[in-house]
Amino acid sequence: MHKILLKQLKKLEYENGVFSPNNLKLFINLVNKTYIEADDDRSFLEHTLEVSSQEMTQLYDELKVKSHTELAKSERMYKELALKDSLTGILNRFAFQEELLKIISNSRRTGSKFAVLFLDLDHFKEVNDLYGHATGDKLLQEVVKRVLPNIRIEDIFARLGGDEFVLILTNIKKETIQELVEKAIHLFRMPWIVDKHRLDVTTSMGISIFPDDADSGEKLISRADRAMYKSKELGRNQVVYYDCLCS
Repeated sequence: MHKILLKQLKKLEYENGVFSPNNLKLFINLVNKTYIEADDDRSFLEHTLEVSSQEMTQLYDELKVKSHTELAKSERMYKELALKDSLTGILNRFAFQEELLKIISNSRRTGSKFAVLFLDLDHFKEVNDLYGHATGDKLLQEVVKRVLPNIRIEDIFARLGGDEFVLILTNIKKETIQELVEKAIHLFRMPWIVDKHRLDVTTSMGISIFPDDADSGEKLISRADRAMYKSKELGRNQVVYYDCLCS
Protein backbone atom coordinates (compact mmCIF):
# COMPACT_ATOMS: atom_id res chain seq x y z
CA MET A 1 0.00 0.00 0.00
CA HIS A 2 1.20 3.49 -0.78
CA LYS A 3 3.20 5.05 2.06
CA ILE A 4 1.20 8.31 1.94
CA LEU A 5 -2.09 6.40 2.26
CA LEU A 6 -0.72 4.38 5.20
CA LYS A 7 0.35 7.60 6.86
CA GLN A 8 -3.13 9.08 6.48
CA LEU A 9 -4.78 5.91 7.74
CA LYS A 10 -2.57 5.94 10.80
CA LYS A 11 -3.60 9.54 11.55
CA LEU A 12 -7.24 8.46 11.35
CA GLU A 13 -6.63 5.61 13.84
CA TYR A 14 -7.30 2.89 11.33
CA GLU A 15 -6.60 -0.53 12.82
CA ASN A 16 -7.42 -4.10 11.81
CA GLY A 17 -9.59 -2.88 8.95
CA VAL A 18 -11.85 -0.77 11.20
CA PHE A 19 -12.43 3.04 11.54
CA SER A 20 -14.28 4.79 14.24
CA PRO A 21 -17.52 6.23 12.76
CA ASN A 22 -16.27 9.83 12.75
CA ASN A 23 -12.88 8.96 11.30
CA LEU A 24 -14.46 6.86 8.56
CA LYS A 25 -16.34 9.91 7.38
CA LEU A 26 -13.15 11.93 7.45
CA PHE A 27 -11.41 9.26 5.45
CA ILE A 28 -14.15 9.21 2.81
CA ASN A 29 -13.98 13.01 2.53
CA LEU A 30 -10.22 12.82 2.25
CA VAL A 31 -10.46 10.25 -0.54
CA ASN A 32 -13.05 12.36 -2.40
CA LYS A 33 -10.90 15.45 -2.06
CA THR A 34 -7.87 13.55 -3.30
CA TYR A 35 -9.75 12.31 -6.36
CA ILE A 36 -11.10 15.80 -7.13
CA GLU A 37 -7.60 17.28 -6.86
CA ALA A 38 -6.27 14.45 -9.02
CA ASP A 39 -8.96 15.14 -11.63
CA ASP A 40 -8.12 18.85 -11.58
CA ASP A 41 -4.43 18.06 -11.95
CA ARG A 42 -5.19 15.64 -14.77
CA SER A 43 -7.39 18.21 -16.55
CA PHE A 44 -4.73 20.88 -16.16
CA LEU A 45 -2.07 18.50 -17.44
CA GLU A 46 -4.19 17.46 -20.42
CA HIS A 47 -4.94 21.11 -21.26
CA THR A 48 -1.26 21.98 -20.94
CA LEU A 49 -0.29 19.09 -23.18
CA GLU A 50 -2.96 20.06 -25.71
CA VAL A 51 -1.80 23.70 -25.79
CA SER A 52 1.82 22.59 -25.96
CA SER A 53 0.96 20.24 -28.80
CA GLN A 54 -0.76 23.07 -30.71
CA GLU A 55 2.16 25.38 -30.08
CA MET A 56 4.61 22.70 -31.19
CA THR A 57 2.57 22.08 -34.34
CA GLN A 58 2.48 25.81 -35.07
CA LEU A 59 6.19 26.11 -34.36
CA TYR A 60 6.91 23.13 -36.61
CA ASP A 61 4.85 24.66 -39.42
CA GLU A 62 6.65 27.99 -39.03
CA LEU A 63 10.05 26.31 -39.05
CA LYS A 64 9.03 24.24 -42.07
CA VAL A 65 8.04 27.34 -44.03
CA LYS A 66 11.19 29.16 -42.92
CA SER A 67 13.31 26.16 -43.84
CA HIS A 68 11.79 25.97 -47.32
CA THR A 69 12.25 29.73 -47.75
CA GLU A 70 15.88 29.60 -46.68
CA LEU A 71 16.46 26.55 -48.88
CA ALA A 72 14.96 28.38 -51.85
CA LYS A 73 17.20 31.37 -51.15
CA SER A 74 20.24 29.12 -50.93
CA GLU A 75 19.32 27.38 -54.17
CA ARG A 76 18.93 30.72 -55.93
CA MET A 77 22.24 31.92 -54.53
CA TYR A 78 24.15 28.80 -55.58
CA LYS A 79 22.47 28.87 -58.99
CA GLU A 80 23.59 32.45 -59.51
CA LEU A 81 27.11 31.57 -58.42
CA ALA A 82 27.14 28.67 -60.84
CA LEU A 83 25.79 30.62 -63.81
CA LYS A 84 27.16 34.14 -63.39
CA ASP A 85 30.65 35.51 -63.75
CA SER A 86 31.76 36.52 -60.25
CA LEU A 87 33.55 39.69 -61.40
CA THR A 88 31.09 41.21 -63.86
CA GLY A 89 27.76 39.56 -62.99
CA ILE A 90 26.99 38.50 -66.56
CA LEU A 91 26.75 34.91 -67.79
CA ASN A 92 29.87 32.80 -67.40
CA ARG A 93 31.20 30.25 -69.91
CA PHE A 94 29.05 27.39 -68.63
CA ALA A 95 25.82 29.42 -68.66
CA PHE A 96 26.66 30.83 -72.09
CA GLN A 97 27.05 27.35 -73.54
CA GLU A 98 23.64 26.40 -72.14
CA GLU A 99 22.04 29.50 -73.66
CA LEU A 100 23.77 28.85 -76.98
CA LEU A 101 22.19 25.38 -77.18
CA LYS A 102 18.75 26.88 -76.54
CA ILE A 103 19.26 29.53 -79.20
CA ILE A 104 20.41 26.93 -81.73
CA SER A 105 17.35 24.79 -81.00
CA ASN A 106 15.02 27.78 -81.38
CA SER A 107 16.72 28.97 -84.57
CA ARG A 108 16.39 25.52 -86.14
CA ARG A 109 12.71 25.48 -85.28
CA THR A 110 12.01 28.98 -86.60
CA GLY A 111 14.52 29.00 -89.46
CA SER A 112 16.14 32.19 -88.14
CA LYS A 113 19.79 33.24 -88.11
CA PHE A 114 21.99 34.52 -85.31
CA ALA A 115 25.54 35.83 -85.04
CA VAL A 116 28.26 34.91 -82.55
CA LEU A 117 30.63 37.81 -81.90
CA PHE A 118 33.87 36.77 -80.20
CA LEU A 119 35.53 39.79 -78.55
CA ASP A 120 39.03 40.13 -77.13
CA LEU A 121 40.22 43.42 -75.61
CA ASP A 122 43.26 44.92 -77.31
CA HIS A 123 46.35 45.52 -75.13
CA PHE A 124 44.54 44.42 -71.97
CA LYS A 125 47.72 42.86 -70.61
CA GLU A 126 49.40 46.26 -70.82
CA VAL A 127 46.67 47.75 -68.62
CA ASN A 128 47.32 45.10 -65.97
CA ASP A 129 51.09 45.57 -66.21
CA LEU A 130 50.94 49.36 -66.08
CA TYR A 131 48.12 50.03 -63.61
CA GLY A 132 47.65 46.72 -61.79
CA HIS A 133 45.09 43.92 -61.88
CA ALA A 134 42.59 45.88 -59.77
CA THR A 135 42.34 48.48 -62.52
CA GLY A 136 42.14 45.73 -65.11
CA ASP A 137 39.22 44.17 -63.22
CA LYS A 138 37.44 47.53 -63.07
CA LEU A 139 37.91 47.92 -66.82
CA LEU A 140 36.18 44.57 -67.39
CA GLN A 141 33.31 45.74 -65.20
CA GLU A 142 33.09 48.99 -67.17
CA VAL A 143 32.89 46.99 -70.40
CA VAL A 144 29.78 45.24 -69.10
CA LYS A 145 28.24 48.50 -67.85
CA ARG A 146 28.65 50.03 -71.29
CA VAL A 147 27.63 47.08 -73.43
CA LEU A 148 24.55 45.73 -71.61
CA PRO A 149 22.38 48.87 -71.95
CA ASN A 150 23.23 49.09 -75.66
CA ILE A 151 22.20 45.64 -76.85
CA ARG A 152 18.73 44.26 -77.40
CA ILE A 153 17.00 42.45 -74.57
CA GLU A 154 16.93 39.21 -76.58
CA ASP A 155 20.70 39.25 -77.17
CA ILE A 156 23.21 37.42 -74.95
CA PHE A 157 26.41 38.88 -73.48
CA ALA A 158 28.82 36.65 -71.56
CA ARG A 159 32.38 36.57 -70.27
CA LEU A 160 34.30 33.44 -71.20
CA GLY A 161 37.31 34.30 -69.05
CA GLY A 162 40.13 36.84 -68.85
CA ASP A 163 39.37 39.64 -71.31
CA GLU A 164 37.37 37.41 -73.65
CA PHE A 165 33.69 38.17 -74.14
CA VAL A 166 31.07 36.79 -76.49
CA LEU A 167 27.95 38.49 -77.77
CA ILE A 168 25.11 36.68 -79.50
CA LEU A 169 22.88 38.75 -81.76
CA THR A 170 19.72 36.70 -82.15
CA ASN A 171 17.14 36.65 -84.93
CA ILE A 172 19.21 38.69 -87.38
CA LYS A 173 18.65 39.43 -91.03
CA LYS A 174 21.35 39.80 -93.66
CA GLU A 175 20.51 43.45 -94.23
CA THR A 176 20.74 44.39 -90.53
CA ILE A 177 23.76 42.38 -89.31
CA GLN A 178 26.30 44.96 -90.45
CA GLU A 179 24.53 47.78 -88.60
CA LEU A 180 24.32 45.78 -85.35
CA VAL A 181 27.99 44.78 -85.55
CA GLU A 182 29.13 48.34 -86.20
CA LYS A 183 27.13 49.52 -83.21
CA ALA A 184 28.75 46.86 -81.04
CA ILE A 185 32.35 47.62 -82.02
CA HIS A 186 31.74 51.37 -81.75
CA LEU A 187 31.13 50.89 -78.03
CA PHE A 188 34.78 49.85 -77.68
CA ARG A 189 36.21 52.71 -79.72
CA MET A 190 35.28 55.30 -77.12
CA PRO A 191 37.87 55.84 -74.34
CA TRP A 192 37.46 54.31 -70.89
CA ILE A 193 37.97 56.22 -67.65
CA VAL A 194 39.05 53.89 -64.86
CA ASP A 195 40.60 55.12 -61.57
CA LYS A 196 41.03 58.52 -63.28
CA HIS A 197 43.11 56.89 -66.02
CA ARG A 198 42.10 57.31 -69.64
CA LEU A 199 42.39 53.91 -71.28
CA ASP A 200 42.23 53.72 -75.06
CA VAL A 201 41.35 50.04 -75.12
CA THR A 202 39.61 48.73 -78.23
CA THR A 203 38.52 45.24 -79.21
CA SER A 204 39.27 42.71 -81.92
CA MET A 205 36.11 40.95 -83.05
CA GLY A 206 35.49 37.72 -84.93
CA ILE A 207 32.05 36.70 -86.18
CA SER A 208 30.40 33.45 -87.23
CA ILE A 209 26.82 33.11 -88.44
CA PHE A 210 24.33 30.32 -87.78
CA PRO A 211 23.64 28.30 -89.88
CA ASP A 212 25.80 29.71 -92.69
CA ASP A 213 29.19 29.13 -91.03
CA ALA A 214 28.31 26.25 -88.69
CA ASP A 215 25.32 24.47 -87.21
CA SER A 216 26.73 23.50 -83.81
CA GLY A 217 27.71 25.58 -80.80
CA GLU A 218 31.26 24.24 -80.66
CA LYS A 219 31.97 25.05 -84.30
CA LEU A 220 30.36 28.48 -84.10
CA ILE A 221 32.58 29.46 -81.16
CA SER A 222 35.69 27.95 -82.73
CA ARG A 223 35.17 29.75 -86.03
CA ALA A 224 34.34 33.08 -84.40
CA ASP A 225 37.52 32.65 -82.35
CA ARG A 226 39.57 32.03 -85.51
CA ALA A 227 38.12 35.15 -87.10
CA MET A 228 38.97 37.15 -83.98
CA TYR A 229 42.63 36.07 -84.14
CA LYS A 230 42.68 37.12 -87.79
CA SER A 231 41.47 40.53 -86.64
CA LYS A 232 44.44 40.67 -84.24
CA GLU A 233 46.83 39.79 -87.06
CA LEU A 234 45.40 42.56 -89.24
CA GLY A 235 46.17 45.21 -86.64
CA ARG A 236 43.40 44.93 -84.01
CA ASN A 237 40.39 47.22 -83.47
CA GLN A 238 38.40 45.71 -86.34
CA VAL A 239 35.88 43.06 -87.33
CA VAL A 240 36.53 39.89 -89.31
CA TYR A 241 33.76 37.56 -90.51
CA TYR A 242 34.53 33.87 -90.62
CA ASP A 243 33.22 33.54 -94.18
CA CYS A 244 35.90 36.04 -95.30
CA LEU A 245 38.57 33.59 -94.15
CA CYS A 246 37.18 30.99 -96.52
CA SER A 247 36.83 33.21 -99.58
